[in-house]
Formats: sequence, C-alpha cells, structure tokens
Amino acid sequence: MGGPLSALALQGTSFYNNQTMGGFEPIHHLIQDFSKDHALGQKLLEVRLQEEWPSIVGQTLAKHSSPDSIRFHKLYLVAENSVWLQQLVFLKSSILEALQSRIPELSLVDIILRLGPLPAPMVTPQDVVPDVPGPSPEHVALGLLLAKRLSNPELRKAIGQTIAKGLSHSENQ
Repeated sequence: MGGPLSALALQGTSFYNNQTMGGFEPIHHLIQDFSKDHALGQKLLEVRLQEEWPSIVGQTLAKHSSPDSIRFHKLYLVAENSVWLQQLVFLKSSILEALQSRIPELSLVDIILRLGPLPAPMVTPQDVVPDVPGPSPEHVALGLLLAKRLSNPELRKAIGQTIAKGLSHSENQ
C-alpha cells in the first residue's frame, strides 16, 4: 500500500509540502507548530516568561514579584506585599512594553496584579552541593590524636572532627 502511488497521492497534502518526505525539519519547528494551537504552547510561553522574568524586570523587582499565569492575553502577576504591588502599578505600562518587545508571542494586552506568596526559587544544578563523604575512621583517629593535648573535651572533639574533615577533603580533591 505504500508504493509510488501513495507518494504521488501525498504530493498535494501539507504533510508532503513540509519537506518531511524529501528532508528533515528541525524538531524545534515541529514543536512550535504543534504547540501554537494547543495548551502546551501557552504553558511553554509561561515557563519561558518565568525563566526570563529577572532579565526583563531586573533582579530587585523579580525578587519581590512573579508571573503567575496568562489567561485571555492578560498576565497575572503576584506581588510579595503592598509596597511592591504599588511599585508594580507604577511600572505596569513599562513592564507590558518590555514583555511585548521581548516575548511578542504572548500577545499581552494587560497586567493584572494581586498580593500573594511568591513561588520558591527554582534550584539550578549550580545550586546543588555535591555529596561529600564523611571522614574515614583513620582521619578521625588522627584528628583526635592531634587534638589530645586540649583539656576541654568538647573543644578536643570539635577540633579533632575539624582536622578529620580537612584531611578527608584534601584527599578527595
């Protein structure tokens, strides 16, 4: 069923005209085309806005406000408190202009402001501290041995542990 006649029958369709038969189309083009008319596209734009929010409004304003959602071409913004809400009221038209030039696909016509808790900041791989193994028994013994002259037992233990951690850290690097 998939012989030469099938290929000829497809020539008039948009499927064939999108170069899927003669070549490959980049995946990001396919995702964009698919997401334009689906809720997925709107969610992708919201995520993009949330990621770019600090560079659009500046770090200070971004720490005290957050894009919540987009509905009916209106951006719903959350402000941390009434002081920042008032600041957003004054900057509303400037923010709208910046958004329209930076992410025109949003097609925003208004910004709706409200008070509320801000979402927790997203954790990036750079923020994650790698697991560091604890000191080996040998390092602990050596640390306690080096700190044995101290008369205060709590201080002796703390200094011994610090030495052990330092020895294991230098060995791991």
